[in-house]
Amino acid sequence: MDLQVAGLEDLEKRVGNALDRIGELQAGTRVQSDAFFSQAFMDDHTDFDSFAAFCNQSPWPLDDVSDVQDVSREPLNEYIAATTDFETWEGMKTQAAEEEIIDQIVS
Repeated sequence: MDLQVAGLEDLEKRVGNALDRIGELQAGTRVQSDAFFSQAFMDDHTDFDSFAAFCNQSPWPLDDVSDVQDVSREPLNEYIAATTDFETWEGMKTQAAEEEIIDQIVS
């Protein structure tokens, strides 16, 4: 039995946009930290209600993602493991990207 489904143009467009976003993120596109690490993401996965609070309460003077990128990985990963659901900065970024992309598809 063959099944044909009509009306998937909107989903196709959302998936295309999500694929474009994956490419942008892999290419290293600059992101707004509060948009990338949304309040919902921070509430669900960290001890903070915003990425700004994560930065403000860190042991380093951090203002945004670019400052976080400059912190030595071992102490940064220790801070992340102690205050989030993640063990590493890479794990936190990856999960944030996945959730952003999934939100684009389902919204």
